[in-house]
Parts: sequence; C-alpha cells; structure tokens
Amino acid sequence: MTKELLNKILVPLDGSTHAEAILSQLRRILPPHDTHLTLLQATPFAPWTNEEETRKYLRRVAFQLTNEGYPSTPMLRIGAPAETILEAALTEKVSLIALTTHGRTGAARWLFGSVAERILQASPLPVLVARSFPPTVSRGKLESRPVRNFLVPLDGSAQSLGALDPVLNLARPVDAHVTILHVAEPSPYDGHWDPPDQTLQEADHRLREACIPARIEHRKGEASDVILRTADEEAIDLIAMTTHGRSGPSRWIYGSVAAKVLREATVPLLVVRHVLPSGKITPAAEIPRSAGAVFGQRDAGTGLAPLSP
Repeated sequence: MTKELLNKILVPLDGSTHAEAILSQLRRILPPHDTHLTLLQATPFAPWTNEEETRKYLRRVAFQLTNEGYPSTPMLRIGAPAETILEAALTEKVSLIALTTHGRTGAARWLFGSVAERILQASPLPVLVARSFPPTVSRGKLESRPVRNFLVPLDGSAQSLGALDPVLNLARPVDAHVTILHVAEPSPYDGHWDPPDQTLQEADHRLREACIPARIEHRKGEASDVILRTADEEAIDLIAMTTHGRSGPSRWIYGSVAAKVLREATVPLLVVRHVLPSGKITPAAEIPRSAGAVFGQRDAGTGLAPLSP
C-alpha cells in the first residue's frame, strides 16, 4: 500500500456533532490538498426522513472542508447504514473509512456503536475509528494537538504486520515517531520473556527504511491492558493494529484485544483486518469462536455487541 491510502477517504456522517468529531482527527493527521473526502450520510428509509435538509447539511460540511484545503464531495444514500457505507466504500474506490464509534442524537440518528462494529467486522479496507469528543476537549483544543507518536502493537505473527503499511502512509506526512510494542503475556508453558523476533525486526527495518523514526518497546502483562497503559504513558496519538493475528497458543487473540483497546482508548484506532495468503480478507464467519466477535461477544438479539460510550 502506498500513499494512495491518503488519496480518497470515506467519512460516514449522521448529522450529529458526535459523528463530525472524526473530522477533527483527520485534520490532525492529513496534510491539506493531498486528500479527497467523500462525506456519506446513509439514511434508512423512514417517513420522517428529510432528504433536502440532509443534502443541505452535507453540502455545508463539504464546502467548509473544501475551503480548508480538503476537497470534499457530499453523498446521500438511502439504505441500512453499515451495508450502505461498505458498498459505497467499494464503488467509490476509497482507500480508508474514517468514523466515530458514537454519533446518535435523537431517534433518527444512527446507533453508531453497532454501525461502527459492523463496518469493523466486514470492511476489506483499513478503518480509522475514534470516540466522539470527550466532554472536556473542544474541537479547537483537539486540533491544536500535533500528531507525533504512533503505537503499533505486534503479537509476533506475520499477520499482525498488516497495520504497518497504513502506518507508513500516515506517519510520514506528519513526521511521527512509531513505537513498536511487543507484549510478553503470562503463559503456563514458560516463565521467561521471549526476545525480539523476526517480526519485530522486520517492522523496525521497514519503518527505518522509510525514514520514520522507530523503536521497539518490550513490556509484560495482559496485551490489551499493556497497550492502553503504554498509549497513556508514552503520549500516543494513534494506535494501529490488525484485528486477527493469532499464531500459536501464546499469541494474542486479536479480536478480543482490539475490542478492549477500542472500547477504552482515548486516541484513534487504525484497524486493518487480517489478509489471508490468497489475498482475501478473513471472513467474519471463519474467525475462531474462541476469539468471540471481532469487537466483543455477540448479542443474542442483534448479533453484535454495542461499544461503550
């Protein structure tokens, strides 16, 4: 994957300020004039749907972004939000989907937790997902914070390197530093700490070859807890990881690790699904049952587990 990751990005909106919070994150990461944004509102057909008001809203946001140096195209589609977003991502040939986890305001808004979850489970494209603004952080305050530090957790498997290419694209324009995190989890099979393996060295080499400063950090503990703690202690601005990187009994079950990181992280998470050797994306149905759903255990009624606010 090359700089094309930044060329065309799909941004799902629902008309709420919560959903628009992803735009502030994109302003921090993307250099102006290099990216085209497609602003999509997918609205289920309903008697209260006001298409003209929705189009005005999308045109207004697109106009503002274009004036800021981010050429944007408004797009309205009628249909189930998650499915419509995924279809638009493919037909519009975008390279990244960017959205918040929560954007509902009123009965006609999306329940963004379940929409984001469906997209994360099914998208063949990288997904940048972030929580909406914390109550104490304004848009201006957030956008004034430069993006300097990326965190890439690896479980030692080749599959977990899937997030590295998007990181190369995002880190280079903002001169970010990348921390490659190796977590040694408790294991009943051995009591020692594994040394850096080939996967870590390959990640370090690829980053340095791209002139991106990088270092390998080794920590012990439960993977998700260590990732979150490291992000806080190292002032990380973005976490990038694959959703499925399991390889052997001592490797992380990446679906559940990514689930907890997404629920609790205060910074954006770049999610890349595991690509099979054939080049196909791992179907959700083929994810081992022991891993649960991609983002938490499934709910009996909806088949999905809502994300916490």
